[in-house]
Amino acid sequence: MTRLAQISDLHFGAESPGLPDALLESLSALKPDAVIASGDFTQYGRRREFDAARDFFSAIDAPVIAAPGNHDTPYLNLAARVASPWARFEKRLGQGVTPSWRSGKAAVESFLTARGLQAQLDWSLGRANPKHAAKIAQSLSDFNGLKVVAAHHPLVAPGGLTGRAKTHGGREAAEIFVQCGVDLVVTGHLHQVFALPQRRPDGKACWFVGAGTALSHRTRGEPPSFNLFDNTLEGLSLTVYAAQDGENRFAPIKTQALHS
Repeated sequence: MTRLAQISDLHFGAESPGLPDALLESLSALKPDAVIASGDFTQYGRRREFDAARDFFSAIDAPVIAAPGNHDTPYLNLAARVASPWARFEKRLGQGVTPSWRSGKAAVESFLTARGLQAQLDWSLGRANPKHAAKIAQSLSDFNGLKVVAAHHPLVAPGGLTGRAKTHGGREAAEIFVQCGVDLVVTGHLHQVFALPQRRPDGKACWFVGAGTALSHRTRGEPPSFNLFDNTLEGLSLTVYAAQDGENRFAPIKTQALHS
């Protein structure tokens, strides 16, 4: 069995007190083979927020594969967002996380969809580069286990790529991953849990799964939560763990089989 946890939208600097320790306790008990962190680790990209995220990740007893989000740029420093949007992320977190991970049974590759600045009013929206997607697809082409891609912004979303889910190039990138046989694409940004299948050429499903915010009080109508994936001989399953109002603990609230 391969077990992967997905945590997203931690927003250190706007985290709910007690939840970081509760999440660490849950991850310690569940013992995932790896943890996928799909962006927005900080609220404003401040150094102290990155330090809090670094300390949190260092307490996880598993490899952490990180795909940064739009909040992980220097949010309030326009010049830095243009010149070096990922400098703080790389300096403060670079030694504790990795952009990719492989075991004998699973491979995870991070796909950058966040930008420091864009030529549009809402620069927080995602932008997917099909050439980068094709490069990831090529790197996974010869792998025989579970193939996973992690990004911050959705490439497939409930209701389509509109509103906050309007990721430029998302459809093209999603199609590349579907065509190359990726099993699972995990994303954040929307603070919403969903699981949507897309049919691959071999007749199996590529699942696009969104995660809620794990620690932040910016829940947008859903409780803080994280996702757990188990890949066994029976197939792939998703279990959502959520924190109930006023309780600093995570408990499973639903399990779904992700049929191929």
